[in-house]
Amino acid sequence: MITAPQATTMLPADRVAALGYCPDCYTTGAVTLVVPGARRCQAHLVDQQLLVETTYGGQARLAVTVGARRRPTYPTGLQTPCVACAAAGVDRQGLPRDGEGSDPLCIPCWRGRADRQEAADRHRLVAELRERLDVDESAGCAACGEPDPVPSCWLCGYSWLAQARADHEHAQALEAAAVATQFALLAETTEAQQRVDALTAWIKRITETLAAFHAGDSWGRPVWLLADLLARDAAARTSRRGRPSALGRVGAVMAVNADRRSGRRAMPGRAATAELAGCGDTTRPVTDAWRRGEALGWCVRVEQGRRLSYAERCATGRSQARAVFDIAPVHRGDSAAQAAHIPAALDILADLLEHARTLLADAQERVDALAARTGGWVDYRERVRRQQMRRAVTAARDHARDQATNFRTPHTVSQAISVYSSLSRGLLISPPIAPTPSMNSRQSRRKDGASRSSTRAGVDRGCARPSSVQRPRPAQRHGGVSRPRRARPEWSAWAYDLARAAQGRWAWLRSVPLPRVAATLGAALGPDWTAESLDVWVRRARSRPLLVEPRDPVAYLRAVLEDALTGPDAPPHPAARHTRHQRVLAAMQAAVQRERRDQARADEVQRDQAAARPGRRSPAAEAALAAIRARTPGHLRRADRVAALDALAGGGECEWPDVAQPGGVRPPISRP
Repeated sequence: MITAPQATTMLPADRVAALGYCPDCYTTGAVTLVVPGARRCQAHLVDQQLLVETTYGGQARLAVTVGARRRPTYPTGLQTPCVACAAAGVDRQGLPRDGEGSDPLCIPCWRGRADRQEAADRHRLVAELRERLDVDESAGCAACGEPDPVPSCWLCGYSWLAQARADHEHAQALEAAAVATQFALLAETTEAQQRVDALTAWIKRITETLAAFHAGDSWGRPVWLLADLLARDAAARTSRRGRPSALGRVGAVMAVNADRRSGRRAMPGRAATAELAGCGDTTRPVTDAWRRGEALGWCVRVEQGRRLSYAERCATGRSQARAVFDIAPVHRGDSAAQAAHIPAALDILADLLEHARTLLADAQERVDALAARTGGWVDYRERVRRQQMRRAVTAARDHARDQATNFRTPHTVSQAISVYSSLSRGLLISPPIAPTPSMNSRQSRRKDGASRSSTRAGVDRGCARPSSVQRPRPAQRHGGVSRPRRARPEWSAWAYDLARAAQGRWAWLRSVPLPRVAATLGAALGPDWTAESLDVWVRRARSRPLLVEPRDPVAYLRAVLEDALTGPDAPPHPAARHTRHQRVLAAMQAAVQRERRDQARADEVQRDQAAARPGRRSPAAEAALAAIRARTPGHLRRADRVAALDALAGGGECEWPDVAQPGGVRPPISRP
């Protein structure tokens, strides 16, 4: 749409239509092209006919073509479109509101123009009033002059929306901060509860250890392990001066944390050990105690602590790998020295139990404080359970200290009345402390009675050493004589590398422990073998392919090696199994040759004897006699049969009866 220039003279409507422009738009001051084939533009096209159509539901409605006028044209009344709406392409009727010759406007456009004019007049009046009163400060919006934001104003309405948006964003930030605080509080509560659970499990483990030691069970072995550490430390000391060492407490934590029966896989951690042993905030005493235990031979570090990789940290959830220790078995130490330090070990465990109870009480108070912050509380059952646990811990601690006070050094006595340790513990008969007699001796078993344990319950066995039920410990040796170590096999230097490479090449061996694969390969192969040469030789020597998932990988590996190394072809490298196979074949061939030689020699001797003694039956005569005996009828009497056989085969030459000829009569056999 093009705005027509202001001119003093107006062209007639026919002239404007002939030029191709809409006369109605020309009267309003706008120049608009007409619709092709018509005399008006699309907004002022009123001569199109209205059509009536019927819908699928049977309802009649007005239908107009695209771009046609959708408002019916009445024959009477003022038919003037709104100037502002026509400029926007909207078909809406208007009236000249300010008299004849003014712009025709519809009601919405007229009200908007009136409101804007009124606001402008109000702003002008306010400006004149300020000039008269000489007031420089603006009391309202610069656009509308209102002191408060008005949504209809383009300036103060925008500022009001911006302020509302800022308030909303601030409220959302506060809500997000509150949610983050709540999640942090929940995470802290969960961590505190996990600490309570860990301390509860630790207290339970110490309590079970003390109870098992009192009952003589094998689960009480940590007490003996700790006593062994104290005995080794006392034997290695050259002076009693100095401050109390943390070796006993750290060793007690390691002994209780390790396997209760074997003393292996002790991995309490450096920081956790310092906390449970009561070493304060520093871990230096723990490091010194570990070094001291290794120097005394009480423990061996089998795995070194290290920093985990990124993948390991993601999998385990921690950044450091703990060091792992294996504690020396009890039977490798001095039994008398261990028994002398049992009271000190019990005192240390009692102190650890008391310290753990203090840590647990602090952790429970923290959990209660965090629960109060989140609006929770501690129920009655939890309070009762905590009280019962405190009483049980106190009873276990007092009993351990009572054991340490009443414990006496064991000594070898007969099973008679003892006035030392037995009466102080309420026993009438001292328990046997001497080593258990050998189970292989029949005389000792009859002497000491039945080998089964007593079936009576509630009998206090005293301070007997722990013993396993399934695997009884043999009689311990006194005098500090250690058991000789077994020599390492020859294949230990190269079999592990070969086994590791074989596991990488054969997937069905990856689930088998490395020592078993190394032992199998080391017993069958030699140091010159590699995984590639082994794979090539196995596939060449065997006609069948290897299985993908055998049921027993070790047995299958042994069968594969047996099949590949016991064939007629020699392997590319020296192999122990092939060497043994060749030796067996050589021995078998030598035995066969020796047997053939002995048989030939025996036959020659028999022939010589038969030639030297003609009255004796030869082997051929013996065979013929056996055949005759087998063909003899069963109705003959035994004596007759024997006599006939002896008569027939009595000498070197056999006299056979006459054979009946065809057409003749067989003579009867005369009987004596």
